[in-house]
Amino acid sequence: MDDSIQETSIKFHGVRVKNVIITHLRRTSGSITVEKLDISTTKYERNQSIETINIQIVAEYVTITYYKDEAANVIINRELIPTHSIEHIMVSDL
Repeated sequence: MDDSIQETSIKFHGVRVKNVIITHLRRTSGSITVEKLDISTTKYERNQSIETINIQIVAEYVTITYYKDEAANVIINRELIPTHSIEHIMVSDL
């Protein structure tokens, strides 16, 4: 992997897509808020280049995995959203 800037690849269950938008409920301090997670606008620390973001629905969670190098399975971060809090998942195909 070279140091040149590359576009982040977004995948849904391993298939390349244009974007994924997840609307879910978040409970904090007795209140419930609706959050919208737009994967194409996800930003992390500038010094961490994200090669691939893969979204999967596994058992009782929506799993969002951020890869630095997907082929080598080098993971930067992984987020889990319980499926009972999911309102809507929109997948935009290529």
